Amino acid sequence: MSMHRASTPTDRRSSRARRRAARAVVLRTTLAVALGVLAALLVACSGSGKGLIPTGDAGPLQSDFEAVAQAAENGNGNCASTESALLKTDQDFAALPATIDTGLHNTLRQGIENLRTRALALCTQPLPQATETTSTQKTESTTTTTPPAETQTTTTQSTPTTAPTTSGPGGGTPAPGEEGVGEEGPGLGKGEGGGKGHNSGGTQPEAGDQEATK
Repeated sequence: MSMHRASTPTDRRSSRARRRAARAVVLRTTLAVALGVLAALLVACSGSGKGLIPTGDAGPLQSDFEAVAQAAENGNGNCASTESALLKTDQDFAALPATIDTGLHNTLRQGIENLRTRALALCTQPLPQATETTSTQKTESTTTTTPPAETQTTTTQSTPTTAPTTSGPGGGTPAPGEEGVGEEGPGLGKGEGGGKGHNSGGTQPEAGDQEATK
């Protein structure tokens, strides 16, 4: 069993657009043919001979025909310019001298009417649209990067702690562990009565005693 897909509004619009485009192509082709016939007629039947279209009149008519065709091709649904160009063509055609051959005159008039029909049909058609392209708008997200805060390093200078020093009797600074040591060595500090103390290791004779012994 065959299944047919229902046509959507988009499909119908696309179908109408294709038909209009095809019709516009046909109208442009027929307009170009009508313009070519008139141009060939002017070239073949213009000159200074009897019954021919004077060269001075053939030039303006040729310009009129081309103006009509150009206005019709650029009409895009507006035929005002095309009608103005056709009016100018009719005026120049009416100004042709009566010496022109009757058959040639009638042929030229028929060619102008054919051009009019094709031009007025084409100017009502919209211009062919270019292929529609869908442009995707890219949203550019701007990311603001906050620079890291500068870490300030504080250098703490440590001040060495100096133990207070106590000057000895001689003005010197005793070494650690030598507090209470007098000038005369360990254990030889002066007593309260002014006498000299003795070393704990034994009694050392004074120099005067040694002389008395002798």
